[in-house]
Amino acid sequence: MLKSLHILSVSYAVEVSASAMVDVMVLETNLHLNSRHPDYDRDAVNALVSEARAYLKASASHVSNIRLVTTWRDEI
Repeated sequence: MLKSLHILSVSYAVEVSASAMVDVMVLETNLHLNSRHPDYDRDAVNALVSEARAYLKASASHVSNIRLVTTWRDEI
C-alpha cells in the first residue's frame, strides 16, 4: 500500500470514455492543489506525484492514471 506524509486515503476508480476504460488510483491529500493558493507547495506536490509514480512502477500495477484530490474546500 502506498503511504506518504500527505496521503490521507487511497482508493481506485474506473474512467470510461467512448473508446476506452482506464483504471485510476485516487489519492486524497491534505495538500493544496491550486497553484494560485498561498499555501500551495509545489515541491510537496511534485514529491507526492513522484512517490505515486514510483509505487505504480514497483507494484507492476495495471493502474494507468493517478488522480490527486485535496481535502481542502473553497480553494481559490
